[in-house]
Amino acid sequence: MAKNDIRIKDPAGYNVIPTRRFLTEANTTVLLVGEICKFKALGSQYVIPLADADGAIGTMVPIVGVVASGSTQTTAVDGYVDVYIPLPGVVYEIKAKTAAGADTQTEINALVNDRAIIDLTSSKYTLDATGTDVATAPFLIVGGNPERSSLYFQIRTTATALGDMDLA
Repeated sequence: MAKNDIRIKDPAGYNVIPTRRFLTEANTTVLLVGEICKFKALGSQYVIPLADADGAIGTMVPIVGVVASGSTQTTAVDGYVDVYIPLPGVVYEIKAKTAAGADTQTEINALVNDRAIIDLTSSKYTLDATGTDVATAPFLIVGGNPERSSLYFQIRTTATALGDMDLA
């Protein structure tokens, strides 16, 4: 996977997006800044990267957030990762799965308010915005940048650990 696939576009009035530290398991995939992570399993203390088409609301393990600093685990020792808490209203930017599907403002406008899934088929996170609204998809498209073929999205609260359980 690639570093900085996802960036904060608009912090929604927050001066600082808070982070929380989570454990990462020894001898697992290192999490990079700008990747999305989820719990390894329900009730697990570990987080792992979101997989292709992952995060369906009601059927998958909750999303934890976007990685703020790379994880520190080694092959023999557990580590940790700092993750931006997915607060309501925060807008993120990501490339569209197909550049031609988001390279005009008209195309982007047609996608606004569609719910979409992550694509990870090319070893980097993109948003699979097909123009079909998927009710259980964890990401809500709120705009985009046609010059970059990127989309702006919010993480739906019901797809996150915040909407699923109390993290306090």
